[in-house]
Amino acid sequence: MFKNLVVHPQTVARAHLAGCAAANQGKFKEYYNLFWEKGFKAYQESRDASKMGEEAILSWVSSVGIDPAKLKADMDGQDCKGLIDSDAAEMRKFRVGSTPSFFINGKYVAGAMDAGAFKQLIERELKIVEASGVPAAEYYEKVVMGKGEKAFKAAGK
Repeated sequence: MFKNLVVHPQTVARAHLAGCAAANQGKFKEYYNLFWEKGFKAYQESRDASKMGEEAILSWVSSVGIDPAKLKADMDGQDCKGLIDSDAAEMRKFRVGSTPSFFINGKYVAGAMDAGAFKQLIERELKIVEASGVPAAEYYEKVVMGKGEKAFKAAGK
């Protein structure tokens, strides 16, 4: 599950709206990967925030099959603004205030970590699931959500 949390609104608010708008075209993953390559990486190299801005985004999204005009219209629409606000409200319920943040089997993990540490954490959680006797496909619903974490269920579930 992916939730938006705009930590630096002056820099990336429009980028989050573009993610929602790309999802409307069935291209969220493509946009997300492209943003990190073309937007964030370019920003890291130059410290020029405009590399992650709307004009830059609209200049490169067509390379992954996203219609820039529709993207812009959806970015300006109430649906995407509402989604970003709703995601932020949901994250506040769980005191999430940084990115990246993860919940792995209901356990909050804040901040970035190297791939090896992340893999170890996931493998440890998988061992807990295997030892529980609950089928893996049912573990989250029966064990994690069964503890009372109902407020964090994904929409529509």
